[in-house]
Amino acid sequence: MSTSAELILWMDDPHATVTDVVGAKASALARVAAISSSQEDSLHIPTPAGFIISTKACAQLLGQDSVRDPLTTLLQSLADGKVLPKGFAEQAQSLMNQATISEQLLNQLGLAFEQLQGKDADAAYAVRSSAIYEDLKQASYAGQYETVLGVHDLAGVISAYRSILGSMFSTRVLAYTNARQQPFGQNLMAVAVQRMVRSDLGASGVLLSADPDLQIHVTLSGGPKSSNNSNDNNTEDLPAAVTSIEACWGMGDALVDGLLIPERYELTHQGLSGLERPEVRVFPQAQELKSNGSADLIPTSDTEKSTQVLRLDQILLLNDWGQLLAERFGHQVELEWALDGITQEMVLLQVRPFLHSAEPKVADRSLADPETKLALTSGLAIGSGTVESNVCVLSDPFEPGAFKEGDVLVTHSTNPSWLPLMLQASALITDQGGRNSHAAILGRELGLLCVVGCIDATTKLLGVDRVRVICDQGVGKVLPAATAARNSG
Repeated sequence: MSTSAELILWMDDPHATVTDVVGAKASALARVAAISSSQEDSLHIPTPAGFIISTKACAQLLGQDSVRDPLTTLLQSLADGKVLPKGFAEQAQSLMNQATISEQLLNQLGLAFEQLQGKDADAAYAVRSSAIYEDLKQASYAGQYETVLGVHDLAGVISAYRSILGSMFSTRVLAYTNARQQPFGQNLMAVAVQRMVRSDLGASGVLLSADPDLQIHVTLSGGPKSSNNSNDNNTEDLPAAVTSIEACWGMGDALVDGLLIPERYELTHQGLSGLERPEVRVFPQAQELKSNGSADLIPTSDTEKSTQVLRLDQILLLNDWGQLLAERFGHQVELEWALDGITQEMVLLQVRPFLHSAEPKVADRSLADPETKLALTSGLAIGSGTVESNVCVLSDPFEPGAFKEGDVLVTHSTNPSWLPLMLQASALITDQGGRNSHAAILGRELGLLCVVGCIDATTKLLGVDRVRVICDQGVGKVLPAATAARNSG
């Protein structure tokens, strides 16, 4: 039995549910393991085997004189709204790389990794952040900290550990921390080391237990409300939660980084009887590319191109996970999952509170209903409202060029490096990506209207000066500003 003072804890350790000890991400997974093991008749939810390097280890490393003093000087430069000093993130990462890892931690880490590895010398591991300020109800930090996949040895784990600690001080994390009004320099990072699921040979995805952009209304009899049945028979109008699932072949980094348009499934819960199976709608999307962990996406097989990613029973299983965990955690949840291509086992990778949409930055709530043919491009919407502004098409977040605060940001896809520009944009339009990517999650938090998965936005909007972005009920349209103005009045 370990104690909360130890540097390494296993996922099934009782102290692994304490956020201050193992960070929010690891504590949530430990709670899932506890839920599955404590209820005889409960739905079993597999999670990857692994251990956690505790926040105490981070505190020890940050407390070294050679780290604490220069880091304090760097952080002081951020106080009182000062501009981020040039090379701040690089200097902080350099401090993490040069810091001494104690013999105590090295010994415990070596023993834990040897135990996790067992006799499988060829296994790969995921090394993931689990900060105290991460996956919170008020701030998700989705995709902001580093994750290192495909680690094969102890040296790789140690290198990944240093990188993840350094990511606490990256430009994007500091920008997000400021935007969410979280405290600077008071975070502690735990790190989870887990055996990787062979999703490179299977599939991956994200689930929202109740998608706020897709909520519909049903009558008491359970049928969707329409203009024909709204009040004909004195029926009661009830909100119906919609669970959304996005899936892709291969590893999930391509999905959460918005590099492809995933297949989607929507499950409507009538809210009348827990015994009723939800209505399932499938939105097929041919998957041409997938991630296998290498630097570039690879082509999918002919079979994958022509086959639905998830079967109905797998869709319903994920839905059951989402409903159970939302009930046990006491709030709606977002799940990242993987399907092992060898064992065909569905595995839960992450669970975090789902943050509802903030109010749009631009307070125009009048939703126009323009004809689809007038739209320059369209896609999946995050948020609800309208924005009209100038257009800026970009290909590189580190070369913002003519981008100005308040512009509609248009790009091929978004990874976490785009966050500083997203904080200044009035709306985000992308060619690729789904509604459950990290950029979409952050967009909801920030009140940023997004239209993702347009396929052709960067070409259709190139040379366009000004547009109106309209988001409603999960559908996003981009129209010329003058045309949109005529149709909204």
